[in-house]
Amino acid sequence: MSEQLIIRLSSESHQTIYWLIWSDSEKEIIESGELDNAGNLSQLSDKALTRKVTCLLPSVDITLTSVEIKGAFTRQIQQALPYMLEDDLACDVEQLHFSVFAKETDLIQVAICAKNQMQIWLDWLNDADIVPLKFIPEMLALPVPVDQQWQALRVGKQWIIRESLHYGWGCESEMLESILQLRLMDNADQIINSYSGNANSDLAEWRIVDSASPLHLLARGCASSHLNILDGEFKVKKESNLQIAKWKLPLIAASILFIIAFINLFVQNSRVEQQTLQVKKQVETVYKKAFPTQRALQYSRIKKKIKGLLNQASAVPEAEFLIILNDLLPVFKAVPSLQISSLKFNSKKKEISLSVSTDSFQAFEQLAKQVPGQYQLEQGVLSNNKNRVSGLLTVKVK
Repeated sequence: MSEQLIIRLSSESHQTIYWLIWSDSEKEIIESGELDNAGNLSQLSDKALTRKVTCLLPSVDITLTSVEIKGAFTRQIQQALPYMLEDDLACDVEQLHFSVFAKETDLIQVAICAKNQMQIWLDWLNDADIVPLKFIPEMLALPVPVDQQWQALRVGKQWIIRESLHYGWGCESEMLESILQLRLMDNADQIINSYSGNANSDLAEWRIVDSASPLHLLARGCASSHLNILDGEFKVKKESNLQIAKWKLPLIAASILFIIAFINLFVQNSRVEQQTLQVKKQVETVYKKAFPTQRALQYSRIKKKIKGLLNQASAVPEAEFLIILNDLLPVFKAVPSLQISSLKFNSKKKEISLSVSTDSFQAFEQLAKQVPGQYQLEQGVLSNNKNRVSGLLTVKVK
């Protein structure tokens, strides 16, 4: 996947959220924008379907620190880590998430965030049907300082400062002067490279550095970063990440779409209400397995969700498969006795091969008449077995 959706989350739901789509191949921003609040994240749902999603976390919500250890970093040290830092933290360590993002000889680098805040961000994204791959503290997306020169960037009403390879911090604009006084007590001549103009501070030596935009600067840092604090209890399950395996999306959508189509046929031709409900439950089960990170949906919501996937079909290589399949659904509905035992799609030839059976030879004739004019139907040899007529159908794009 050559594009990323990068979302700069906010600390609180009412604050502005910034986003952009970054091209890994072109090293440029393709699209960008702002959301008034977290409730509008659903506007990015379609953009997230076919792209990797990286979230930048506000520096004001993250604490970076280093911890000295003896020897190599082990699981035992990982478990003891919260209590090694307990005296330096104001909060109960049980309420904090600790992520080791770098390891050196006898030293580890740790990012700390409130578990409650981590969960709030994940809930916002989940409500918008967005599955994040990475959570990156935004200060570590700034350029790496050279010659001990700090890097500074303003995003909205907050300043982000990166002091070194593994250390940085952030604050509200009105707090910048006070924090700089504490940080620069022993180094009044500190050079700070600012990508957002002058901070109107007499502390340190501020040097203005040209930058296309704050988001462009952070996007470049994200694209080249392997850092991710979505670990431990917040770790994303690889098998459930549909953004990585985007080629699976059309097949999953098609499978669910087929089941929905057959349910519609069943409902039209069956009076057995209990069986209908049972099959609908199967759709809900299939959807939950296909999208394990998403909220459980009722049957009617699943239909709407799949239609959304179809609307996004042009963004994936297998789009032709979904488009053909969608065009053929009315054909399948026109032949109530039709049963499909297998389906194969040849993307190069743009054709779908189906092994099907019906209750009569006439049903095959009826099916052939229903095929849309933009497609060519080829029918293989038909066989009659146990009151069912079966054969192979191939549908090609003309």
